[in-house]
Amino acid sequence: MNIRNNITNYLFDKEYVICTYEDYIYIFNYNYLDSFNSKRITIRIPKKQVVINGEDLKIVKITKEEILINGIIRGLLIDDE
Repeated sequence: MNIRNNITNYLFDKEYVICTYEDYIYIFNYNYLDSFNSKRITIRIPKKQVVINGEDLKIVKITKEEILINGIIRGLLIDDE
């Protein structure tokens, strides 16, 4: 096994990962996308719900495991189910 695989396994050996940047939010291992529009996106992750509020929100990338959101991020709320 090489170093890249070791690092990847370490970073992603969690129920979910949320990374926030200035105008992006990246979520790995989400369950499903509840709802979305340009001001609010709601996503289910294991045992929680993530609500992203902002302006001009767009889903830039989406696969069955990861989602990347771009826009003016005003807030991020993580609620237990």
